[in-house]
Amino acid sequence: MLHLLCICRYLLYVVIIVHKLQLISMSKLAKYLILDLEEDLSKPSIKFFRSNGAYGYILWLTIMDNFYSKQKMTVDELVAKLEKYASRRTILDFIYKGVDAKFLEKKVFPDDKRKVLIEPTDITIKEYVIWSENFIKSVT
Repeated sequence: MLHLLCICRYLLYVVIIVHKLQLISMSKLAKYLILDLEEDLSKPSIKFFRSNGAYGYILWLTIMDNFYSKQKMTVDELVAKLEKYASRRTILDFIYKGVDAKFLEKKVFPDDKRKVLIEPTDITIKEYVIWSENFIKSVT
């Protein structure tokens, strides 16, 4: 019986320690995100995509997800995905600003010349890699 009680106490300590570690990790993540949003202005592409609320941030993450998944996405598909966050005109204007700023690239779809693909440029990819590595470090 005493042996069982010791095991239960040990398991309780393990649960408490794991919970404390989770809280520390959650706090570390929150601090990283606050610092990242407030102070990291060294990555112009990320600053650009964050400059227009939810739709800019979601547009950025969607484009990067499609890039790394090797999926092609047209401008129209991207607009359709984001229309719940902003109007079609607002999203298109934002995409064109991203193209003008050299953060996004438009390419004609090889199978259908009427469709225009949207992809990240090298600078956007590079800054995303740096940002994501720092993000992952903040939660591990």
